[in-house]
Amino acid sequence: MSRKAERRTIAHSRKTLKMSGRGGAAMAGGLPGIGAETGPPNAAELANCGWLVEVHLVGERESDPRFFAVGTHDAGEAEEAILRFPGLVREDKRIARRRLTDEEIACLGLRAGGVRPYILGPSWE
Repeated sequence: MSRKAERRTIAHSRKTLKMSGRGGAAMAGGLPGIGAETGPPNAAELANCGWLVEVHLVGERESDPRFFAVGTHDAGEAEEAILRFPGLVREDKRIARRRLTDEEIACLGLRAGGVRPYILGPSWE
């Protein structure tokens, strides 16, 4: 089975779990509506790679980092792409922490160029 076909199979399995409400995968995509895809509308396939980006909001007194999954090849592109997510501004501190695994990309349903909240669920701990 090719790597792309394997990702689709994993994504389909995770989507089925998410729809049925069973398993830790339901937490990975965030709450309904919050994890809306912000990538190009014609991007139909999962991202080949992605980054976990940490964001510290400007004006927050306490350090309350937010984490996002971004479907880009380059860390710098990921730090810029995060600005498409509602509520984030250029002045927010953005740091690409690490590459996402294929399993994370599939579980999140992350598309090329997409930005999604990264919320840890029971299956990720």
